[in-house]
Amino acid sequence: MDPLPASASAETSTPAAPLRTAVVALGSIVMGDDGAGAAVLAALEAGWELPGELDRMDLGTPGPYFAEYVRGYDALIVIDALRTPGPPGTVRTFDENELRDTPSGPRLTPHVLDLGEALAALDFEGARPARVRVVGVVPERVRAGTELSPTIAAAIPAMAEIVAAMLGELGFDVRRRASPVTAPAWWNA
Repeated sequence: MDPLPASASAETSTPAAPLRTAVVALGSIVMGDDGAGAAVLAALEAGWELPGELDRMDLGTPGPYFAEYVRGYDALIVIDALRTPGPPGTVRTFDENELRDTPSGPRLTPHVLDLGEALAALDFEGARPARVRVVGVVPERVRAGTELSPTIAAAIPAMAEIVAAMLGELGFDVRRRASPVTAPAWWNA
């Protein structure tokens, strides 16, 4: 059997980016630390050169409509503040297997998103993204206001770095900007 030509073997060693990938920020920017997802997305866009084919969405609090926004994607990276054990500022990551194993919590308002439930509905339809990653942070304070607590603000750069690394694992060419764009987040402008 003849070995593959050098050009073919080089092509197969480089991972190809999924056809459709989205980075999705969740949370209410008017509820303090609940706006961490939007802040991470803003930091990612400011600090890294992102490919044009990568979709970026700030969905706020989509509640049960989340599945409608992400239907048809091959991969998702979801960024949010999380109610999970740990001190404020703790950054956690989850993959699709951990999301399946996480029990649903109580839905206190129609705006609360149960990510596992939304993904299960897509799975039932055969439309679930093959790869789902969540990057979250334990909030310090969730109350009216657009400012993040100092603890959560300090976690934002590390979270953006994690998202950039995840995009690299998916095959995207994501490069840190030599000079970050310093435009303020639209909700604080």
